[in-house]
Amino acid sequence: MIKEQIKELENIVNKEIDGYKNIRKLYADKREMLIHGKVNDLFDIDARISDTYKNINDCSEARKKMAQTMDIKNYSLTDIINKIKTQDEEAAKKFEAKKAEVSELAQNIFKLEKVNLELLKHGMHVTNKTLEIILKGIKPVTEEYNKQGKNITKKQLEMSSIVEEA
Repeated sequence: MIKEQIKELENIVNKEIDGYKNIRKLYADKREMLIHGKVNDLFDIDARISDTYKNINDCSEARKKMAQTMDIKNYSLTDIINKIKTQDEEAAKKFEAKKAEVSELAQNIFKLEKVNLELLKHGMHVTNKTLEIILKGIKPVTEEYNKQGKNITKKQLEMSSIVEEA
């Protein structure tokens, strides 16, 4: 009975690891989209990231239930390893390797997420500066005319049809 539970728990953890690998790839893809300005594709990738996190959360809940079934108080990988060590040393070693892999994946994901946030901030900064330049370029032109469309600077000839009607 315990062997089957350990095997099922291993399958659940493997699914979680696959989810984290997928998240790492999606964040790397997102970084490339941000670098190359493919803004339209960001919504799709963010939706895929959200779905993948939901699947990881479902796996985590399944791991929690299995841990309770195996009389493990906490469902962390450390507690699972400690409980399994007493019954199956080889399986415990497998879980230790999985724990190390999850830790490495978490660090990679954190770094990618940090880079992506900085790229987003930079993109917003560039967009704001571009808008400021555009607005500064438009502002002088609009300040040259009054509400009736009459040239108030008198630097130009009054040849407009609006001036003639006013």
